[in-house]
Amino acid sequence: MSASDTEKNQLVLGYWAIRGLAEPIRLALHYSNTPYTEKLYQQGEGPEFSLDEWFSVKQSQGLDFPNLPYLFDGDLKMTQSRAILYYIGRKANLMGKTPTEEAHVMMLCEQAHDFRMKTAPVAYGPEGATKEGRKNCVDTVISEELKKFDDYFGKHKTKFAVGDHPTVADFQLYEYIDANLAMDEEHTLVDKFSNIKQFMKTIRELPRVGDYITKAHAQLPINSKMAKFAGKVLEEK
Repeated sequence: MSASDTEKNQLVLGYWAIRGLAEPIRLALHYSNTPYTEKLYQQGEGPEFSLDEWFSVKQSQGLDFPNLPYLFDGDLKMTQSRAILYYIGRKANLMGKTPTEEAHVMMLCEQAHDFRMKTAPVAYGPEGATKEGRKNCVDTVISEELKKFDDYFGKHKTKFAVGDHPTVADFQLYEYIDANLAMDEEHTLVDKFSNIKQFMKTIRELPRVGDYITKAHAQLPINSKMAKFAGKVLEEK
C-alpha cells in the first residue's frame, strides 16, 4: 500500500484548533492507537473572529449536515460530536462489554455533555471575564455537577467509569471535567471530590493518553477565541 493509499484510508477528523467538543474524540483515538489525520480550522482574530476558513468550504465537504466536528472514514462522512465518539467507540471496542454497560457509557457521555453546555454560557459571556463571575460558577453549577459524578463513581466502585476497562465515557468525562475545573483558579475544588480526583489520575495514566495530554492537548485552548474565558491556552500555575 502506498503512502497516499495509507493516508486515504486513515480517518480524518475536522474541527476548530481548540479542545472544545472534539477533544474526547481525540483522546479515544490516541488511546485506541487509531491512525488519523486532523484538519484544524483556524478562527480569525478579534474583533471580527472570522470563521471563513471553515465557512468557505463548509458546503463542499459532502456532509449531510455540515458542521464541526466532522469525521471521514472511507465513504462514511458524518457530523455530531457524540455520534462520532460512539462510532469510534464501536470500532475500537470502547463501548462496554454488554448492552447494560453500553447504556451506562452513553448515559455518562450525554450527562458530561450537558455539564459542558451548562458552563459554556459563562465561559463565553460576561461572567467569564471576571474572577467573581467564574468563582460563582465554580461554587454553584460546577460544584453541584461534580458532586453527581463523584457520587456515581462512589456508588459503582469500578476502575473506570463503566466497568474495569476503558470506554469512550472515560474520555468524555475526563475532558469535560478537566475543562470545567480550569475555571477553579484556586485549584482546590477537585480535592473535595476524592473519587473524581482518582478517576482523573487513572485516565492520565492510560497508555498514550498521558503523553498526548502533556504534549498536543496542552497546546490547544479549551474554547474558541471569542470566549471570555480560556480562549487562549491557559498558563499552568
